Amino acid sequence: MARRPRGVRTRTAVAMAAVLALSGGTASAVTSPTVTAGPLVCEGPAIHCVQDARRALEGIRDRLGCDHSAPFPAIYVHLERSLETAVAHGEPFDEPSWLAGSLNTGFVGLYLDAYEADRAGRPVPAAWQAAFAAARTLDVNAGQDVLLGANAHIQRDMPYVLAALGLTRPGGGTRKPDYDRFQAVLDRAYGPAVQDVAGRYDLVVALADDRWNPIAGLTARQLFRSWRAQAWEHARQLVDAPDRAARDRVARGIETNAARWARLLSTVRLPGYRTVRDDYCRTHTGPGPAADASMETRGPARDTVVRYGL
Repeated sequence: MARRPRGVRTRTAVAMAAVLALSGGTASAVTSPTVTAGPLVCEGPAIHCVQDARRALEGIRDRLGCDHSAPFPAIYVHLERSLETAVAHGEPFDEPSWLAGSLNTGFVGLYLDAYEADRAGRPVPAAWQAAFAAARTLDVNAGQDVLLGANAHIQRDMPYVLAALGLTRPGGGTRKPDYDRFQAVLDRAYGPAVQDVAGRYDLVVALADDRWNPIAGLTARQLFRSWRAQAWEHARQLVDAPDRAARDRVARGIETNAARWARLLSTVRLPGYRTVRDDYCRTHTGPGPAADASMETRGPARDTVVRYGL
């Protein structure tokens, strides 16, 4: 089992049940009992929760070795480092306990839940299924693996986390400015993340290195901005839905949109490229993944990232 941050407590099954209730029940359908998700919380200083999340992601990345699922947690580690730096240096967020604490905590938690479910052979949402299937079987490059994971995580997972947390601050006022400020954290992580993935897993990813290809960097940032804007809009629609039927319609749109993007992102394939990637990674990273990372740590590892009230 993937090691979980220690700063907050939950049972993974409960966390996923709450999100699936918001999303409509199963990984690909939208039929669900009427269940309301409570708050997602980071218990303790936000920076400690960010550090624990980073360590959890580093553990997955390292145990995966040259598994084609590894590039996504690898880039996620850089995002957490960027967020950790922002919090440590007092970046001017209106509500750091929400942005760097509960939102980041809940968001990382859904990736860990999807990762663990897939490794255990349990069903996952369609966009995640496409990402994990591509990593297992398709002749795609590591950049595609990263984008498939980012699509599932941002376009599919993020609306549910935002809706569960609420889009307004306890004293009133929208949380959107802080949500938008987080883009600067993403932007600072972009270069180091691309360089790391190119160095570890797949040299073709260096084509997206904005040190010499600024167009690629600009295009990637615009893509992530558009995905994050869509996630906020979908979250707003979930929050504003007057009844279950309306919420289910929004959920169908979320799932369908992310699944369509997944199909688009996995369209381009180069026969035999899996072998090229594997050879490159073994040379630059190591012999490959350790024994199944999903079966490793129990006990303290079950202290997980998010807590939902049902």
